Amino acid sequence: MLVLISGCSGSGKNTIIKALMERNSNIRFLKSCTTRKPRPNEDNYIHISKEEFDEKLKNNEIFEYEEIHQNFYGTLNSSLQEVVECHEKGVHFAKDIGVLGQINMARALKGKTPVLSIFLTVPKAELIRRLEARGEKQIDLRLSRMEFELGYVDNFDVVIRNVNIDKTVARIDKLIAKFAYRQI
Repeated sequence: MLVLISGCSGSGKNTIIKALMERNSNIRFLKSCTTRKPRPNEDNYIHISKEEFDEKLKNNEIFEYEEIHQNFYGTLNSSLQEVVECHEKGVHFAKDIGVLGQINMARALKGKTPVLSIFLTVPKAELIRRLEARGEKQIDLRLSRMEFELGYVDNFDVVIRNVNIDKTVARIDKLIAKFAYRQI
């Protein structure tokens, strides 16, 4: 199973995924490659240069990608194959993903493994507080994308208002149990 988590910058995507992995030994993080500079203590991504990213695109090694906040993010084809192979072993993956990538990813895995797509929302004032707390310098840029992203919530299985991490994670745990073995 693949759990796709999307939402505005600062909505808690990676915090939620980390908490899910701490609670569930059978959930792994599906890493994206990105041209973004690493944040402190971050190991959720495969950080590569723009040139390396372009080379992977040219060689058809990247299944889907999206430019977000002037950086590129993409999913490797080899990662998708790993998700499908591990489903039979009861291993699930979680991935933060942009709203356009979610559409492509869900479509590509249809019939191969269950996919649960979740969009996280947060009140705007809380979102700003979180972005400031992590030292974000481009808050306006991130907020400007928020309206675009909110236009895609109907593509997701579930929309969750993420104001309490423990409640959000508990809800997602229940959803995983429900969706993990549904008909693919």
